[in-house]
Amino acid sequence: MKRPTSSYVIAITSLILGGIASLQGFYTSTEAGVSGVAIVALVLGIVFAYYVIPAVSISAERVVIVNPLTRYEIGIAAIEDVDTRFALTLKGEFGKVLAWAAPAPSRHRHRSHSKEDFAVMGLKEGQEVRPSDMPSTISGSFALQIRRAMAETPADGSYKRSPNWVGILSIALPGIAVLVTQL
Repeated sequence: MKRPTSSYVIAITSLILGGIASLQGFYTSTEAGVSGVAIVALVLGIVFAYYVIPAVSISAERVVIVNPLTRYEIGIAAIEDVDTRFALTLKGEFGKVLAWAAPAPSRHRHRSHSKEDFAVMGLKEGQEVRPSDMPSTISGSFALQIRRAMAETPADGSYKRSPNWVGILSIALPGIAVLVTQL
C-alpha cells in the first residue's frame, strides 16, 4: 500500500500539537484538561481518518481502496475506466470510486517529468499527457498498474463496499467523549 508522505507529516505534526494543547489544558485545571483532551482526541481522530487511513492496494485480481469511512474491493474485470484527473478514480457498474490515497499532483508537476515516464507509457513524439497520468506520480503509477492488469483479461468481476470501522470509530468515539465532557 502506498500513501502520500505529506499525509504522515500532517498527522505527526497534529499529534505533536495535540499533545502540547492537552498539557496546556491540564496546566489550567483538571476539568479543562479533560475537556481539552476530548476535543484534541476528536481532532486527532479526524486527522487520522482523513490522512493516515486512506490506502490503495493492487493485485492481479483486485483493487482494494480504503477511504476514511468506506472500503472497496473491486475485481479488475469490474473496472471499465480509470481516470486520474483529480485523483485515481475507478468507474464501472458499481459507480464511481475515488481513491483518497492517490491524489493528482499539482499542475506544475509536468516540469519535473523524466524520459522514463514517457518510455514506460509508450507515448509517441508530440503526444501529450496530463501530469496525473505520469508513472512517477502516485495516481499515475496506480492507474498504469490497473490498466496493465485490465489488459490481461482478468476473471474477477466482483465488487464489495463495506464500512471502514477503524475510520468510523476513530471519529465517533472521541466525538462521544466530547459530548460527555461538555454536558
